[in-house]
Amino acid sequence: MKDDPLLLLIVGPVVGLMFLVLLIGFVLVVRDTIRRRGRWGVNTKPVACPECGGPAPVIRAPANWRQALWGGHTCEDCGTEYDKWGEPVEEVPPRRRRRDDSW
Repeated sequence: MKDDPLLLLIVGPVVGLMFLVLLIGFVLVVRDTIRRRGRWGVNTKPVACPECGGPAPVIRAPANWRQALWGGHTCEDCGTEYDKWGEPVEEVPPRRRRRDDSW
């Protein structure tokens, strides 16, 4: 019974930190859902390709990690990649690895 105050000093901040992280995540999801842009929101409306107007499939098969994590699709007709909101995604050049031959 003497260890109860020590346990509360350890468990209390951990629970508080977990609550804060969940609250921040919830705020980000609600914010991006309301403004209909950003990575964190949830889109419940159907999306079409911004270039050719072709509809996105109902069952999504991600083509890369960005689509798997944040949503989106690559158009089967024209090949345009767009996010879950129907906006085209800019191509991000791959990072170059630095050659360091010295040990």
